[in-house]
Amino acid sequence: MRTLYVSDMDGTLLNDEQRVNPESVRILNGLIDKGLQFTVATARSYESATRLLAGLNLHLPGIFINGVFIADPHSGRIIESHYLSNELGQEIVGLYLQAGLNPVVYTINDEGQSRVYYRGVHNPSEDYYFGDRLQTESERFRLVDDYTECLKEKLIAVNAIETPDRLQAVYEVLDKREGCICHFGPDIYAPGYHWLEVSSDQATKRKGTQRLKELLSFDKLVCFGDNLNDLSMFEGADECYAVSNAHESVKQIATGIIDSNNNDGVARFLAEHGQKSAGGVAIWVPEKK
Repeated sequence: MRTLYVSDMDGTLLNDEQRVNPESVRILNGLIDKGLQFTVATARSYESATRLLAGLNLHLPGIFINGVFIADPHSGRIIESHYLSNELGQEIVGLYLQAGLNPVVYTINDEGQSRVYYRGVHNPSEDYYFGDRLQTESERFRLVDDYTECLKEKLIAVNAIETPDRLQAVYEVLDKREGCICHFGPDIYAPGYHWLEVSSDQATKRKGTQRLKELLSFDKLVCFGDNLNDLSMFEGADECYAVSNAHESVKQIATGIIDSNNNDGVARFLAEHGQKSAGGVAIWVPEKK
């Protein structure tokens, strides 16, 4: 039986400083070299995720932006994509603006470049997010006063970052809207704030991991996670493990609880259990950049 292991990144594989611990890198690379089939499913973009995963010898495709993309980890080639319709994107931005929220619009422009459009920093969560990304990915970000033009591009997601009480009403409307799916949960790096992330209803970690399992002909799926956007992935997995720092809702449906993200929980679990299903011939040949 060939097993696919898939880990969330923030709060799970990454430590609280948004890095993969050196010990995790050492353990995982050793296991991958021995045949462990391991990849990630993350809310992060390909650009953001691969920068942080550079030390890992990943060779399987990864799942990015909660299932919007399945992409090759080396070349960035998109294997599957699920964009939000432009009409629905305009509706979502309109709802955000009416509620006094500040949309963050993620797109692929006509030149095939990843872009993030936003209209400033208005709270500590936005400050943390934009401050971090602008240090390393400034070419992706565009400060705008008007969203009209960017909403004509291929829409990846339309998000808002605020306190949960300010997001709740919009979430309740969009959660019932056909054609999109909402990921509504806490910002683990800025307590008291939530993200409302809206993308195509075909873009979920569950659908992404199931599709990857199918594409690569694996027999079993084992997942690791910590936050609410991991629930769908857990529900579709054969086994699922929550790190000890995970949200209580995630722990409740987990097969088991492992050590925390700061203590190499995923890597140490795999060092003990993953080798049992390692080995076999690799079935994915990555493209080099």
